[in-house]
Amino acid sequence: MVLSFQAVTLDSSSPDQEGSLVFRDGRLLAVITRLSDIHPELAGRWFVEATFGKVPIVHPPAFETIDQFEDWISNAE
Repeated sequence: MVLSFQAVTLDSSSPDQEGSLVFRDGRLLAVITRLSDIHPELAGRWFVEATFGKVPIVHPPAFETIDQFEDWISNAE
């Protein structure tokens, strides 16, 4: 599985606008958002907004790094 990321700006009504599209082998797999300071204990972490395909989105954690997200998504299927 080859993951690639494309930075995007989300059209959000909150300050959480930094995001990334996550592709697996060229197909959209997930949308993740970097949490802003309005989430004091989670600011800077990556949150899973949506997943596609066979990836379950049942209560994923907020990830400190993209590497942690990659480990989780690789083991989620």
